[in-house]
Amino acid sequence: MKKKFVFPSKQAKVSQPSIILAFDWFDERFYRGIFNYANERGWHMSPYLLSDRFIPKGWPGDGAITCYGSSLAEFIDHLDIPTIDVTVEEMPRTVPRVVVDNEKIGQLAAEHFHSRGYTQYAYYSWADVTVNTMRRDAFFEHLKHEGVPEENLFEIKQSPPELIGDWHKHQSDILEKIRELPRPLAVFAGQDNLGATLVEICVRNGIHVPEEIAVLGVDNIDLLCDSAVVPLSSIRTNLTEVGYQAAQQLDRLMKGEITNDEPVRKIDPHSVVRRQSTDALAVTHPGVVGAIRFIRENFNHPITIEDICDYTRLSKRGLEKAFQKHLGRSPASELRRLRLQNAKRMLTQTDEKIEYIAQSCGYSNSSNLSCAFKKETNLSPRGYRNKYRHE
Repeated sequence: MKKKFVFPSKQAKVSQPSIILAFDWFDERFYRGIFNYANERGWHMSPYLLSDRFIPKGWPGDGAITCYGSSLAEFIDHLDIPTIDVTVEEMPRTVPRVVVDNEKIGQLAAEHFHSRGYTQYAYYSWADVTVNTMRRDAFFEHLKHEGVPEENLFEIKQSPPELIGDWHKHQSDILEKIRELPRPLAVFAGQDNLGATLVEICVRNGIHVPEEIAVLGVDNIDLLCDSAVVPLSSIRTNLTEVGYQAAQQLDRLMKGEITNDEPVRKIDPHSVVRRQSTDALAVTHPGVVGAIRFIRENFNHPITIEDICDYTRLSKRGLEKAFQKHLGRSPASELRRLRLQNAKRMLTQTDEKIEYIAQSCGYSNSSNLSCAFKKETNLSPRGYRNKYRHE
């Protein structure tokens, strides 16, 4: 006998948790982290708000991940379901938060520029954006801690709205501010769009990037950074991890494992992605400049300090003194830094075997690479790859 097909009830309930995302911006990396966790847990991700600012009356939601801001504030304020927020903006109610560590972003920017020997620094930002203020403060504080006097720290504020709408007026306003500052100048822009704009203004007006002004952005939006007139260096902020851990915290909140008073969870930035906009060193000593060039071109070979001395025709003591004076570190430290930097890139961006990576970065074997890695990161090369490569 032929079985009769039974249509499911129109009121059939979705068995898995139904989650909504309330964001006024989109970054695929962030959403990917959330969806990775959702797929592991079998969550239903609601399509509402992904393409429109509309939710049907009576939608049976179980949780929300939000990005608090003026355009969605009213909606988010009235959510009566477990909620995790990913901003640092003030909210009228307390919810758990997962955010990028803006203090460490500022510190990483300071270390990137300071390691290149700059003595004059500036921060370029939107005037009223909270994360920009946090990044600026951390940037300046770390530089002061490294001995940079306050009079060598400057701020370039974004033009007011009435000027931004007029390209020529906007350009003239920023250009006037730049021309008052000393050079060579290291500029940390609080966001990639600001950094790309600054690079364009400089190049259009005959200011060399990075030789006169080096520019560093934040978020490493590939298309934006790579398409800048001079490709823009940027801080990779680990957004996939932020999204994943926001979803993880929501899971814990829905299960009652944490409350709305849970401390903010901060996610460390990954690294500086170096492009042409900061590919310069603010060093005038010809021996140090030559040594740095030699190290950069040969760090993937088993070179020694004696090889560097032979190239620069400086004594070992003379080379050490010049490096300490102009860079604040030794030639060996610079060689070690470049090797580890390249090893980190290969571990997270390639599938090469660790033995091959070690030899490609100037280490005689994988054991020497492992020793250097554990000393620098407290992780083995394999542990570092497992922790960071998924982004």
